[in-house]
Amino acid sequence: MDAARDDAAVRAVVLRGEGSFFSAGLDLRGGVDFQAVSSTGTPTDPFLPLRNCLLNFLAFPKPTVAMLGGHAIAGGLILVLACDYRLGVDGDYRVGLNEVAIGASLPKAAFEIVRLRLTHQQASELLLGAALYSAAQAARLGVVDQLLPADSFEETVLRRAARLGSFPRDAYAHTKAALVAESIARIESEKPEEAQRTAAVWLSAESVAARAAQARKLST
Repeated sequence: MDAARDDAAVRAVVLRGEGSFFSAGLDLRGGVDFQAVSSTGTPTDPFLPLRNCLLNFLAFPKPTVAMLGGHAIAGGLILVLACDYRLGVDGDYRVGLNEVAIGASLPKAAFEIVRLRLTHQQASELLLGAALYSAAQAARLGVVDQLLPADSFEETVLRRAARLGSFPRDAYAHTKAALVAESIARIESEKPEEAQRTAAVWLSAESVAARAAQARKLST
């Protein structure tokens, strides 16, 4: 993203996955190190890499478009929501924020993105229901702005991105910054103890058992 930000020839960014997945989110086999400590011996924020990634997306001054052509689960769906526009293919895939079902809790950066993009009712259904939804249901819940037919999906997404990229860049950047300023401020105001409270949810015995069961299910 840094290279795209600095390259004047890049007017917009399209984020896409490969194959049947946009992104499956966290690797349950060891994607977060909850035991890491700093050089002073104090616990580090286990979600810092994700926080920085999401802040980069929110603060990115150029248009970002999510091209949702496959499954987007948990952190994968947060990446979708981090984009300015979210266009999905009308196909057979699932999306969801199922963290609660596997004993997890969204870190503050991810939660603020959900709060920015969705209504309270939509967020509650996604987060507390912890289900996986079809493409049509994703559109109903506001996860995607529009579903597009498969035969013209890529062409339409690129055309939309090109249109956004054709706008005067300073005007787009200034307006986008104003829209996301409060969310960024809340993310940046997170205290270390807040991150540790979130980590503690992940480390409870019941939560660890739920993720272990999910990992076994995925490996079979």
